[in-house]
Amino acid sequence: MKLNKLFLLAGLLIGAFCLTACGDDDDEKTLKPSQFNIEVVGTYSGSTHLTTNFINKDYTDDTFTLALAEDGTLTATFTDATWGVATITGVNAKKASEGEEYILEGGEGSFVMNNPRDPENPTQEFSCKLENGVISADKKQLTVVLSAYMAVGHGDMLFTFQSGVAPIDD
Repeated sequence: MKLNKLFLLAGLLIGAFCLTACGDDDDEKTLKPSQFNIEVVGTYSGSTHLTTNFINKDYTDDTFTLALAEDGTLTATFTDATWGVATITGVNAKKASEGEEYILEGGEGSFVMNNPRDPENPTQEFSCKLENGVISADKKQLTVVLSAYMAVGHGDMLFTFQSGVAPIDD
């Protein structure tokens, strides 16, 4: 009788071990990125047009990088030598209904802005979001609009990034 209980206990322990060893581990799950997110990854060089209550100006030599995040979404990083760096997470690409374009959707983050007028606070951080974005697959051109709100100075700011050659003023 004791031998049967011993075999039963051993069977239960082996079964519990197998279930534990073979079970899903939620901590190790990562989402598979969509094919569209994979296809738009890259660094785009170009220029930016900034619109605020006080400024309407073009800036050159900017970059916009799209990288895959661990959760399968895109992390967008906008870099401008004058204004600073914006990092936006949770962006996704989808195929446009017509043509070979991708639409970028979603995403919020922070914009670490340069503030040369305040030497004690040379940078300040403000929230920002991706308003819209379009990538032309055949030309690999990107147009993105970022919005940020600078609580001091400029108020609402719209950064319209365009990859490629900067526009020429007439």
